[in-house]
Amino acid sequence: MDLQHMENGIGSGGGGGSGIGGGNNSNSQTLSEIDFQRLAQTIATSIQKIQQNVVTMQRMVNQCNTPQDSPDLKKQLHQLMMYTNQLVTDTNIQLNEVEKCKERHLKIQRDRLVDEFTAALTKFQTLQRKTLDIGKNQVRQARANQYNISKPPGNTNNASNGSNNSFFDDNLFGRKSQQQTQMQEDIDLQALEEQERAIRELEENIVGVNEIYKKLGSMVYEQGLIIDSIESSVEHTSVYVSQGSENLRMASSYKNKLRKKKLILLGILAVIVLIIVLILIMKFK
Repeated sequence: MDLQHMENGIGSGGGGGSGIGGGNNSNSQTLSEIDFQRLAQTIATSIQKIQQNVVTMQRMVNQCNTPQDSPDLKKQLHQLMMYTNQLVTDTNIQLNEVEKCKERHLKIQRDRLVDEFTAALTKFQTLQRKTLDIGKNQVRQARANQYNISKPPGNTNNASNGSNNSFFDDNLFGRKSQQQTQMQEDIDLQALEEQERAIRELEENIVGVNEIYKKLGSMVYEQGLIIDSIESSVEHTSVYVSQGSENLRMASSYKNKLRKKKLILLGILAVIVLIIVLILIMKFK
């Protein structure tokens, strides 16, 4: 992946989502469902790009300290690492915007995006630290090699072993050789300083990604509390439903017993009335 491809990725990925979030932030603190779906699609695309970049960078890192290693490889790896770090930052901002949508039926989709982003960020963070370790080892080795470079010894026997022409020729050759050696050392030193700057930048990015990772962990923890609260509510509701069913069953039983008692009392009353009627009839006869 070259720099042009990465710039195209930034334009289509991080920039699109920021526009949605920024527009709504200036007008309202909540996010509509339509904007939520647009932003969720942008976040999903960004997460996929992060995952793809991690795979590409892993192949590059595996080529370090091998015959395939080169300054161009280090440059491409650094560029892709910086682009992915910016993509992570933009995606985190977009996730914060998504949290402003309070629609309950979108919570599952929101939580899934957080989980996928956390997984991608974990892999990227691991790759960052591995790249940093390799870079530091290479710098230490290069610094050690600088002290071990041997200078071409001066020719001390020219005056006694040859003519004046041979002496000047050897002296001119020695100066040219020293100049070439010094130029190469300057080039190596410049490349070493650039690599050290890249390492410092990578260290700063690791700190930033670690902060994002901590916030995601807090977000996931809060989601877990919400889930536990929902499960607890469901359990309490189930208990209440069970108790309600038991109360209804007992009420129905009491109602049936009361109906039976009423029927018995009515029967007894009917018998008493019948007896009284019979007594009156017999008395009047």
